[in-house]
Amino acid sequence: MVRHEGGRWDVGIKDAAVYVERVSDSDERVFEDSLTAQEARDLAGLLTKYADKLDEARDADKAKETDESETEPSDEQSKSDEDEESDDSNTSDESEGFDEPDKSEDAGN
Repeated sequence: MVRHEGGRWDVGIKDAAVYVERVSDSDERVFEDSLTAQEARDLAGLLTKYADKLDEARDADKAKETDESETEPSDEQSKSDEDEESDDSNTSDESEGFDEPDKSEDAGN
């Protein structure tokens, strides 16, 4: 397949057929063909199919990039998470001491 920058597609009806022509930026005819109505419909379906596949692939790549950026925490986030975990363990130890009744008061009664 040859890749051409720019240019245009000319499509029309000529001699009871769908006429397709690719013209370069310098107005040189690169490609031309005549198609029956059914061939034109089939070609349109095929082009749509591959255009949809291309869009799906791009969407999948974007979703993959988004997932990777969300699942890989930065160094700062990791350090912050570790600090919070160590703070939580200290807090839970302290709160356990406050929830227990003072046994020395019960012994005196």
